[in-house]
Amino acid sequence: MILDLEVKFQEDSENKPLESEYNPTDEEKEVLEKILFDFNTGKEIMDQSYREFNNRTLSQYLNDSQRAFNSFVPDPSGNPDDDWKANTVRPVTRNRIISIAAHVTSSILAPSIFAQNDNDEEDKAAAQVMADLVNWAGERSDYSKTFVYSVIAACVNPAVIIHSEYRNVYKTIKEINADGTWTSKEVLDEDNSGFQDQLVPVDEIYIGDIYENNIQKQPFLLWRRVIDYTTAQAKYKDKENFKYVNPGIQNLFVREYDAFYQQYDEELQGRLVEELIYWNKSTDSELHIVNGVLLDDPNQPMMRKDKKYPFTKGGYELIDEGRFFYYKSLADKMKDDQRVIDTLYNMIIDGTYLQLMPPVVVFGSDDYDSSIIEPGSVTTFSDPNTKINPVGPTGNLGAGFNTLDRVEASLSESSNDTLQSGQAAKGEQTAYEISRLEQNARTVLGLFGRMVGFMVKDFGDLRINDIVQHLTVGDVSEITGPTARLKFRKFLVENDSPTGEKITKRIELNNDQVADPMEESFKLLESESNLERTSLVRVNPEIFSRLKFMVKVSPDFKPEESSTLKKALNLEAYDRAIANPHANQKEIFRDFLLGSYEISKENPDKYIQDSSPADQAGLGGGQTKQPNQQLIRNITGQGVGASSKLAQ
Repeated sequence: MILDLEVKFQEDSENKPLESEYNPTDEEKEVLEKILFDFNTGKEIMDQSYREFNNRTLSQYLNDSQRAFNSFVPDPSGNPDDDWKANTVRPVTRNRIISIAAHVTSSILAPSIFAQNDNDEEDKAAAQVMADLVNWAGERSDYSKTFVYSVIAACVNPAVIIHSEYRNVYKTIKEINADGTWTSKEVLDEDNSGFQDQLVPVDEIYIGDIYENNIQKQPFLLWRRVIDYTTAQAKYKDKENFKYVNPGIQNLFVREYDAFYQQYDEELQGRLVEELIYWNKSTDSELHIVNGVLLDDPNQPMMRKDKKYPFTKGGYELIDEGRFFYYKSLADKMKDDQRVIDTLYNMIIDGTYLQLMPPVVVFGSDDYDSSIIEPGSVTTFSDPNTKINPVGPTGNLGAGFNTLDRVEASLSESSNDTLQSGQAAKGEQTAYEISRLEQNARTVLGLFGRMVGFMVKDFGDLRINDIVQHLTVGDVSEITGPTARLKFRKFLVENDSPTGEKITKRIELNNDQVADPMEESFKLLESESNLERTSLVRVNPEIFSRLKFMVKVSPDFKPEESSTLKKALNLEAYDRAIANPHANQKEIFRDFLLGSYEISKENPDKYIQDSSPADQAGLGGGQTKQPNQQLIRNITGQGVGASSKLAQ
């Protein structure tokens, strides 16, 4: 947006825009030039085509993937002769993506925390406290929703990028008094404060090196987005230079005139602003620019104490050996098969139309149109030579269906089978076939699960550092007397007790020096006894913040053994054991046959009739019961007569 406006300004120099009141210092101009240079670098990377994208740009790759996921139906050709043709898209790609996402998100993956003290010894108590605080922060930032959305985004887009930060945002409210008047008051905006996690569109993040996969090793990051002016006002109203920001108006520096000028930006629609947030580790910079106005001190450092970029990145599959910044999305991986499926599906529909109502050719002088094709209609032709011959398709629709099945099988290799998606398969499948399909699903989910695990680990590192930086800091509550006293926060976390009972853990941060640890322990036990189902934990924030915390994630997204596979195995066992003289036929009948069906699982005995020992041996009513003749033929390879003789 900035580049387009600058070019437009230079080409239309005769109609010079209004000079801006914004007049930054030389140092601010130098910083703005540096940011604009990096912005140009990031834009060139984004607009360039790459062989990893099959000679497409990032925007084209992203657009193709999202169209596939959304089952985008192309516009009709516009040719009236083609109006009758089917123009449909089977939502195969979307169904497979949702199925895989459902399997991966069946349990929310959370990081495991380990802690070390100054002596490099494991501190399990501190690790448990940090794990509780991570869970506490996750509940308030709705981590479970972020996790589900990020898994879907990883399947659809060339990357999923999560922005995580801790902030305090205040808003002005009007408090109504008893007499009906009201007073304005500044209060904390609970919805926009605290731990805030947000999925960032891939095309909003500008990077400096596309062949660096680790986002933390990028030379710079620039987040460019368009937001509402009121949102920017609530976020930056305390910044001195925000007074130069007007909705829809860009402030551009023109080197020829050594001044800033204002120009209307049509894309901002008169009510929006363009926000740029710039991070650079080499210069330790974090700067905010709105509509070309630098709002921060040009030397402002990165706000995070760990000096990390506040982003986590992940994806579905690596494109190369791990150098390329972006990933291979599942939607793009299936796009070729999806295109063939849609083509075949439409051709099969068209062929069915033609077979049901074939076109006709009329020979003779009489007029003939489609209006006479009605049930029960009678049409008389004056010309005795008039003939009507149908023109039907000569193609084989069965070949189309067979090819369609083959292509869908190819999709199963790239994602998971229809059984894993909750869809019924065509025909009966053996236990071996089902087990192979489930093994393929485990392989696919196992690889993707590891990719998700890497992303969750990086996210856990950011979250732990946010907790140490923001939650272990006290507020001055008492300033009277010789020393000031700090007030720390308290946290309530629901946990499971050793007996499995739900209890509430109360974590209190307190930097008071403890003279006698044993006496402090007894006081803590006494306090717990006065609280019902509550466990108290007191933590010294200064010591706690000095510990080294490590994150470990063990993804295990193996799908459970399906009921379809269990049923197939039971029935195969029943078929093989039914004629075996050493088998307990009653138990086999109850467990393997009746136990395979839901309707008979609860009380299978009501379907079983008591039998005598003679019946179990194959004798009943003085008549000989023949065993399974087909089974004997399969075993002996003899004919029916020989089998009967053998049985006697």
